[in-house]
Amino acid sequence: MGTTTITFLISLCPSLKLIFGHGMKQPSTLGGPCHPWLFLEEAAAKEVERDFDSVYSRLVLCKTFRLDEDGKVLTPEELLYRSVQAVNLSHDTAHAQMDVKFRSLMCLGLNEQALHLWLECLCSCEQIVEKWYHPWSFMRSPGWVQIKCELRVLSNFAFNLSQDWEIPVKKEVCLLLLF
Repeated sequence: MGTTTITFLISLCPSLKLIFGHGMKQPSTLGGPCHPWLFLEEAAAKEVERDFDSVYSRLVLCKTFRLDEDGKVLTPEELLYRSVQAVNLSHDTAHAQMDVKFRSLMCLGLNEQALHLWLECLCSCEQIVEKWYHPWSFMRSPGWVQIKCELRVLSNFAFNLSQDWEIPVKKEVCLLLLF
C-alpha cells in the first residue's frame, strides 16, 4: 500500500472514529467495552435481520453466481453486514483489536464506494442508535447528514485498499514463500 493511501487512512479513520465515538453510552457493567466497532456489529446485524429471508437468499445467489463482483447487486445494508462479517472472519483469527477492525471496515467502505450509504444505514437504526448513544451525541443529531454529504464525495474515486493491511503475516506463510 502506498504512502499516500496510508496517509489518507491515518487522517480519515481517526476522524471517523471520533464521530462514531462521540456520545457513546458507557455500558452498565463495570469495565464493559465501549467501542464504535461493537455498535457497527450490532447495527449491521439488526439491519439485515429485518428482512432476513430475502437477504439470505440474495447473499446465497450472489455467492453462487458471483453476482456481487461489481458491488451493485447487494443493498448498502447487505454490503455492510457482509463487510462486517468478512472483517470479523479475517481479523478474529489474528486477534486484531477493534480499532484495526474499524479501520479495515472503512477500507472496505471506500473500496465499495458505500461509506456514505453505510452512515445513513447506521444512523437510521434508531432503536440501536438510542441504545448506544446519548441524546446529545453526533449519531443522534441531524449533523450526521452533513458528514454523509462529505463522505459522498469519496464515492467519486476508485479505491483498492486491502482490508488486511494491518494484519501481520504469519511466520509459516513467510517460510512457505521463501521456499
